[in-house]
Amino acid sequence: MAALSSWYPLMPQIDRDLKASCHLILSRPSPPSAAQTLARLAQLPQATDAVDVYGEGGAVAELEQATLAHLDKPAGLFFIKGVTAQLCVLRAYAQARSCNNVVIHPLSHIGMDEASAVERVAGLQPIRLGRTLPFTAAQLDALTEPLAAVVVELPLRRAGYLLPDIDELHAISRWCREHQVPLHFDGARLWEAAAGYGLSLAELAGLADSVYVSYYKGLGGLGGALVAGSESFVASLKVWKTRYGGDLFTAYPQAISALDGLQHRLPRLPEFVSRARALATALADIPGLVIHPHTPHTNAFQLWLPGTPASLAEQHRHFAQEHGVWLFDAFAEAPLYGYAMTEVEIGPMSDHYRIEDTAAAIRQFAGIAASGA
Repeated sequence: MAALSSWYPLMPQIDRDLKASCHLILSRPSPPSAAQTLARLAQLPQATDAVDVYGEGGAVAELEQATLAHLDKPAGLFFIKGVTAQLCVLRAYAQARSCNNVVIHPLSHIGMDEASAVERVAGLQPIRLGRTLPFTAAQLDALTEPLAAVVVELPLRRAGYLLPDIDELHAISRWCREHQVPLHFDGARLWEAAAGYGLSLAELAGLADSVYVSYYKGLGGLGGALVAGSESFVASLKVWKTRYGGDLFTAYPQAISALDGLQHRLPRLPEFVSRARALATALADIPGLVIHPHTPHTNAFQLWLPGTPASLAEQHRHFAQEHGVWLFDAFAEAPLYGYAMTEVEIGPMSDHYRIEDTAAAIRQFAGIAASGA
């Protein structure tokens, strides 16, 4: 977890307990107990299905088909972990093309959060393209080396949940097809990206040769992921899934919760995007507060406040104790000297507060941060 903790530190137990005691939580809810989770899953229709064995049958098979219906791809394969899924994707492309060069963004999950697995585990050579914004087709065109694949993360979380302009994404797709280079979408948040673009999932997924999606972020599942693509490509992933230890004996809890997320959470993502944009607008005039991007591309965005991560975390802890309001889970260094950044992610918790009330709470905390910086 070294790469993750260097960006946003893991929440200590004292903060987990404090967050759970608050009457208003801005972004991600505190998780229910294991007993509550299992009891809820047991009430879902898929709980009566047969149990999958190594991903065959049961809720896993149903989940694969349901996901493919949304993505309009010929084939898909369930994985218990997104890191494993994408290592398999890139190894399969590298083997098929006899090339180890893969294009990634330096701020991507593959580049920042996987402890250099793409190099040290997969043995691949990442070409890091771009800086603080998503890379472009023109930047691809400047490359002179052969490529096994191009990876675009949608949205680019560490850069502020940024999406490439849709015309630029089409240009990247055309470039890859003209140069016969596979385009892969790191779509851990593809559900949110489609809502941010105002596109169907099938329209967005259709721009890429293969797509990875996650079930526990925007959909609120227990975990798991899927890679979708052509039948021949997905078939080529199975041996790599075994080699990377991805063959879990059974995964029905993750699959059942993911099916529930597809049914109930997915349709609400456009609503959450609208609320995120409304909140950003309501925060626009707060002195010293930087909203990045100014208009959120999806249902999530960054806030930059004056101070250090440690000082803001301590001020936030006191604020939550005094007001019973939990705004932010963690703080990290911002690219602007003297500032730290945090994330806002709008989801089902927004059913329990008004945007103007939350904006007022953030305004109050921003004033504390500014006075203490």
